Amino acid sequence: MAKSVNKPDPQRPQRWALLGGTFDPIHIGHLRIAVQLRDQGFDKVLLIPNSIPPHRPQPQATGKQRLAMLALACQNLTGVEPCSIELERDDLSYSAVTVAALRAQYPDVGFTWVMGQDAWQGFEHWYKPLELLEQANLLVISRPGVRSVSHWQELQLEQRECDLPQLLGFSAGHICLHHWPELDISASDLRRAIKQGDNVTFLTPDAVLEYIIQQQLYR
Repeated sequence: MAKSVNKPDPQRPQRWALLGGTFDPIHIGHLRIAVQLRDQGFDKVLLIPNSIPPHRPQPQATGKQRLAMLALACQNLTGVEPCSIELERDDLSYSAVTVAALRAQYPDVGFTWVMGQDAWQGFEHWYKPLELLEQANLLVISRPGVRSVSHWQELQLEQRECDLPQLLGFSAGHICLHHWPELDISASDLRRAIKQGDNVTFLTPDAVLEYIIQQQLYR
């Protein structure tokens, strides 16, 4: 049985949003979400590339290359930055392990793990999902009108659901299903377009595209 959720903090500490993924490569959809998170009140947004993703194929670009592309994409964005914590571990990139390590490093920060609707559908099968929820909030970027949840998820929402302004008042243990319009772009689509020689201008920052060309990635 899940523990009771935390009470709102009387004085708001730092709130950081954590956006994980392969970022193979990073694209404008990732960056739009990151900027929206920052503008909604998060003090910092960390983009965390997987080392060994447990639920998808191994990335085509190396960890070093993906981290370099993230650094290029974030170089002019205040409050948005890459984080190499998962690349520093030679193990499966489990979110619960990552958040535990970040909490140990930054004990005064409240963390929110950000995921898309597709990841949320399988969240109960993640590695130690309740442990992750005890250490961080969960922000699900969902499509308007979509609320397909399992019985397990419904039980969690009954105890933990709140809106985004309320979420920023909690250090951990709450879930927000938040509706944002999504760009119809994915990293796999971007890789396919690059391989086909299509024009991918505006789909990823120019500095990232120059790096992809220089490194001869996704050909």
